[in-house]
Amino acid sequence: MIFHAEPIEFTRQPGLGAPVWRGRAADGEDLLRFAISVHRRQGRLAALWGCDDRLRDGFYRLHCVFALDEGWLWLSLDLADGGDECPMYPDLSGIFPAANRMQRATRDLVGIASDGTDRRPWLRHGGWPADWYPLRHDAGAAPEWANEPTDYDFVKVGGEGAHEIPVGPIHAGIIEPGHFRFSVVGERVLRLEQRLGYQHKGVERLFVGADIARGAQLVGRV
Repeated sequence: MIFHAEPIEFTRQPGLGAPVWRGRAADGEDLLRFAISVHRRQGRLAALWGCDDRLRDGFYRLHCVFALDEGWLWLSLDLADGGDECPMYPDLSGIFPAANRMQRATRDLVGIASDGTDRRPWLRHGGWPADWYPLRHDAGAAPEWANEPTDYDFVKVGGEGAHEIPVGPIHAGIIEPGHFRFSVVGERVLRLEQRLGYQHKGVERLFVGADIARGAQLVGRV
């Protein structure tokens, strides 16, 4: 099936519930055009993640799931191994702002990156080397590494009367740990920068090599 006159063929997947359609983008431009088309039709980006399929067919893959009236559209893009460089794909955060954190998490875990300007880590927090990607098939065991806080570039707001108020990541409550930086003038908040991901435990790595029964058990526990 063709959606929105875009040249991507989608095949309906078996199963009950909302329809799931799967397709493959020929290249980054294909992906970008389709994302713009979804946005224009009031759709949304539901999920974005990456995987290392080099052992199976020689590629990394980016996966995106879009939510539309027709159902869930699962679109994949093959990415060639770039050697020492991270494989790249088009930045979707200018179309769907929610893509920003998912793209950054995908870079931290798999080592594939968008061509956008925001390269800040989202999950790593200094817990492992910047050039070690735990969800690559050849990542091996976690290296010995001193877990030390890393610098995090916030957008700074200046001007007369502007103040920065940092909060967290430890809070006197039960909310998720997070670091928040408020840029304010008086009681007016000019900008709020957030850094989350402190509770990331590497659960995804437990699925590597698991069979369906074990995978279902892990999903239930998560």
